[in-house]
Amino acid sequence: MRPNEELIREAVAQMGGFRPAARYLRENGYDISESGIRGMFKRWENEDDLERITPDLPEIDIDELIERRIKQFRRKKQKYENDKIISVRVRREGPIGLAFVGDMHLDDDGTDLEQVLEHVDLLDGSVEGLYAGNVGDVFNNWAGRLARLYAEQSTSSREALALVEYILNRINWLYYHDGNHDLWNQGGDILRHILRGAAVVHKSNKIRLALQLPNGRDVKIYSVHGFRGKSMWSEVFGAAKTAQLDGEHHDIYVGGHIHTSGYAHGMRPSSGRMWHAIQVASYKKIDRYAEELNLDPKDLYNCPVALIDPHATSEVNFVRFEFDPKEGAERLKWMRKRWKEGKSAS
Repeated sequence: MRPNEELIREAVAQMGGFRPAARYLRENGYDISESGIRGMFKRWENEDDLERITPDLPEIDIDELIERRIKQFRRKKQKYENDKIISVRVRREGPIGLAFVGDMHLDDDGTDLEQVLEHVDLLDGSVEGLYAGNVGDVFNNWAGRLARLYAEQSTSSREALALVEYILNRINWLYYHDGNHDLWNQGGDILRHILRGAAVVHKSNKIRLALQLPNGRDVKIYSVHGFRGKSMWSEVFGAAKTAQLDGEHHDIYVGGHIHTSGYAHGMRPSSGRMWHAIQVASYKKIDRYAEELNLDPKDLYNCPVALIDPHATSEVNFVRFEFDPKEGAERLKWMRKRWKEGKSAS
């Protein structure tokens, strides 16, 4: 048993020294040595010289804390509700086109950069009524253990950012949402800075849009980097499954991520509206990872275009797809010319 400070000081005073005090305390059942008593007295002397200053901490105002937390939750909940379906007013009359840009991976040596630039020339605003949406992964942005892969590509991280900024700022974006590669290494913050004011909508995850057309019709789009669910029989299984189970009843479901292409469509019996599910491939044509897994290429298209005719009277002509963006741009020009002549699809 160890004696307390008061008992030690009293023993030293009564016995007249450290050694007899230690002997006296041990005889009375305490576990203490002469050197231990000396060390304690030295420490106590130093404590007399130095006094710790403890500032008074302000008391927590619990009412203020609760009020702040309630306000924070209300703002967060309001933003969450607003982002469930984001409404975008389309002021341009007549048919429009929306190109869905696949995973670009601009800094990868296996990416067809020439094709990227060809498509950018179509999506820079020069084609009237043609906009773009992105399904993520504009660059490799290697992180963690994958950072070693920078040694296998000729483009440095600094050069990659220069490419990303150049390409993204040339495109007429309706929306952009990040992919998994985009979010590594604080890439989401970098893209938010690059795309400020350049995209009508930019989010780090799925985007649900309701395009409000001038004549009162709307087109709902559900875009995500990758839909859950896979099937050996269908490349578009995840998007098509979501289209059939989603209670929001969007018109277009689009995803990327797995670098394959696929398309499916169907009709909702309750409303007679048609849904479209599309899987968009990547501009990354040569992929070492795919080669290692012995995966066959399934990348027919990486920039399909949804052509939307607000005045079409049938569902099959309201939204249709062209899988080659060049053909999509040409058909859109023809559709707009026909509309300006007072004609429209049935």
